[in-house]
Amino acid sequence: MRPEDKKSILITGSFVTFLLLVTAISLFLISKESKLFSLKAEITTRVSNAQSLREGAAVHFKGIKIGSVARVEIASVDDIIIHLAVEQEFLKWIKTDSYIAIRTQGVLGDKYLEILGGLTDSESIKNGHRLVTNEDSQFDKFINKGEDILVVANRVLLKLDTLMGPVENNRIDNILSNIEKFSQKADRLFSAVEPKKLSSAVNGLSDASHAFEEVMTRIQKGPGSAHSLIYDPTVHEDLKSLLGGAQRSRVLQYFIRETIKENNR
Repeated sequence: MRPEDKKSILITGSFVTFLLLVTAISLFLISKESKLFSLKAEITTRVSNAQSLREGAAVHFKGIKIGSVARVEIASVDDIIIHLAVEQEFLKWIKTDSYIAIRTQGVLGDKYLEILGGLTDSESIKNGHRLVTNEDSQFDKFINKGEDILVVANRVLLKLDTLMGPVENNRIDNILSNIEKFSQKADRLFSAVEPKKLSSAVNGLSDASHAFEEVMTRIQKGPGSAHSLIYDPTVHEDLKSLLGGAQRSRVLQYFIRETIKENNR
């Protein structure tokens, strides 16, 4: 064999050995990650919308990856069946009253399935069991709520546009100009008033208010003519009888007229 042939065979053997080594390491890492050689069990669930869930999507239980989505198939117009391949050793922890939720990795990430719920005393599921999927996720609620807010905001903007549409630009400028002029005049008016005079005027109003309050308190508590005139019903009756008697007595009417004449002189 020629030396050139030996060199080619050596290089080819080294390259093949390297590829085999890389393949073995890759298989080891993949099997460690997804446990290709572990026993698998099948779980199914039925949904009305797969929400872009793909085959190979992860299946988590309590935050631990226990399997993946094996197959997604359409059963009817309203039903989609999802087949899950999970590690058989985790079946004892998944209960018959557990349920599945469709989650999203990040805000716009890939979809995955999360097995949640289940009571400790409940029976564990077996291979081929079908779990219920809760399709009403919090993310969907958030999206729907955001759409409602946008609709309301759009209505408010349309109403503002309708309200401000008939108003001419010149009128708006005039209104703003008048507000600015009024603000300047008010500023000049208050700046012209000396602080001492303003303080004395305020104090005078305060004193007058206290004095008026004292007078009203004394009238209310009594005694006095004003208190009797307001709060004593007998005074009212006496005035009523006096005026009524004056209307009926001609002599009393004569004296009242003469008194009025004397006062006018």
